[in-house]
Amino acid sequence: MNNKLKIALLGLLAVIVVYLLFYKTNSEVSSKSLKDFAIRDTANIDRIFLADNDGNQSLIARQADGTWMVNDKWRAKDNNVFLLLRGFYNLEVKSPVVKGAVPAILKQIASKPIKVEVYMKGQKEPEKIYYFGFATADHYGNYALLEIPGEGKSKEPYIVKEAGFYGFLRPRLITNEKEWRYDGIFDYPEMDIASIKVDYPQHKDQSLEIKWNGGNDISLLNKSGEPYKSFDTLSVKNYMLLYKKIHIESFNNRLNQAQEDSILNTTDPIAYVSVSNRSGETVSVAVYNKGYIDPYARLEEYNYLDPERYFILTDDNQLVSAQRLQWEPLLVPEKAFRPE
Repeated sequence: MNNKLKIALLGLLAVIVVYLLFYKTNSEVSSKSLKDFAIRDTANIDRIFLADNDGNQSLIARQADGTWMVNDKWRAKDNNVFLLLRGFYNLEVKSPVVKGAVPAILKQIASKPIKVEVYMKGQKEPEKIYYFGFATADHYGNYALLEIPGEGKSKEPYIVKEAGFYGFLRPRLITNEKEWRYDGIFDYPEMDIASIKVDYPQHKDQSLEIKWNGGNDISLLNKSGEPYKSFDTLSVKNYMLLYKKIHIESFNNRLNQAQEDSILNTTDPIAYVSVSNRSGETVSVAVYNKGYIDPYARLEEYNYLDPERYFILTDDNQLVSAQRLQWEPLLVPEKAFRPE
């Protein structure tokens, strides 16, 4: 098969894929323009499905306790869900697409669409289906098509925006499930902490353990597990407060599997951090220095050490990225709490 024939077949395949993903839907294209994009009853939205033509899909589902799950795997980020629901509530048409530009905008939406299906409680069919294209040139709107089951899909696209928001909506339409995942690691807003243990494998003498039974009933233990008779109780309390909200930066560490394996197999963690709550549940992570190379660094020792981030190995073996600014205060030596 010559190259020209291969290119022609690939082009035909691309056209078929776009048709299946975008043009072929369960309902025919409506003869009217559908432009009622908003969903005011966001309290009754219980599922949101997002997909792109790269194979990424995320189903965000409301749980009985008010939290949301992504693809029945992980808790979804609260703020991401809030922004999405707020967008649906305030979604409005900024303007129609000028007639002469409609064919080009339809092709643009079809080339890289994000499809969003919104389901209400008790519904098997989506309330509304959106096809979002790219942002407008001024970044104050998105090109989009609306489909309403039973009524069909709009015959023309619109420029839509969130009322009162100056920006465009597409960054909120996350299809990659990892980007939806809730990023809290140590999350104890009610301070139901029973113990904290920080172990430094390369500096055992600096490891620490704190046990707390509430109030001023706090113990600071040495590396042998024996409590100190004298230590700075206030400093320990302030340290424990850090654990009310410790998050990571992203579950997408931008490493391939070989790179992850190399880090875990050739690099020793600088610390293990473990927290147990009053119910006996424990969260444990390993903290690794993150490699970094700055060709303009004046001091050689600053190379190979990212000054802004750590890698964290979570208790479900996910290697993730975390901000030093938040995590470094956790990594203090045991002697920091004892008077000289």
